[in-house]
Amino acid sequence: MESVQWNFHSYLNLFRGVLKVMEEDWQKAANELGVTQAEQHILWIIYIEGQATMSQVADLGLWDLSTVMQIMKRLREKKLIEVEKNDSDLRVSYVSLTEKGEETRKASAERHHRLFDFLAVYAEKESDSEAMLESFHDFLKEANLYFHGREFVDWVGKTRSSETT
Repeated sequence: MESVQWNFHSYLNLFRGVLKVMEEDWQKAANELGVTQAEQHILWIIYIEGQATMSQVADLGLWDLSTVMQIMKRLREKKLIEVEKNDSDLRVSYVSLTEKGEETRKASAERHHRLFDFLAVYAEKESDSEAMLESFHDFLKEANLYFHGREFVDWVGKTRSSETT
């Protein structure tokens, strides 16, 4: 464990470097569709859930509820979502995608991400890349389990089947 401590700065910067590429591509893809990265993320959360409460979106998106409410307001103004009250409990509202919201979400799946280009090149040149990438995926799951809990990790697992539709 001492080597991990000794390389702390290296780990932070290497993670930051990869995250920077991911964030830039995600933001660029969102901007091309006329939404922000957060708005695009919420469109996907609602798509995967079918419909969701504001609290569910906050939990799954790792945001504060007040942040989600501000983003939802913008999404409503853009006519990408619709909000309806629960008939039996008017304190609860459900959010779902409009047709325009679904079109935007679907178009976002077709955007270019350089990290996935790199992973394809890496997989071609490294014979054990599939096992290494699966091991790295397992590491990320464990880290998120530690920091965000089982519900979040299970939900992310659920999203794997929704990635290409």
